[in-house]
Amino acid sequence: MNSVSSDISKYHTRYALVLIAMYNVCDLIGRYIPLVKKLKLESRKLITIMILCRFLLVPAFYFTAKYGDQGWMIFLTSFLGLSNGYLTVCVLTSAPKGYKGPEQNALGNLLVLFLLGGIFAGVTLDWLWLIGKDW
Repeated sequence: MNSVSSDISKYHTRYALVLIAMYNVCDLIGRYIPLVKKLKLESRKLITIMILCRFLLVPAFYFTAKYGDQGWMIFLTSFLGLSNGYLTVCVLTSAPKGYKGPEQNALGNLLVLFLLGGIFAGVTLDWLWLIGKDW
């Protein structure tokens, strides 16, 4: 019986690593997609619509976690990483266009500040989550 619970624990640990790896690999791929000129979004309105459409992933993740299998969860995680990398590059390169020198610099600094703030908030919340689980 102890061997079975040990095997299940190893399986869940590997599954979490697969999800994290797929997210990171797809995020990296997504950051290089805008290098193809035909695939890069330049319209601020379309970028905003695509970012807002990503909120539909919240119920998709919920129902996949509740009713779906691991393949669908890996697919959704990969799609989240791909869209994250792609839209991050599109926003950071398209947002400052249309402004003059000092405004472009200020907007670029503001975008980087919010990007780093989001990363910091994510790491902090993850750390608090792990502390709450007595890790």
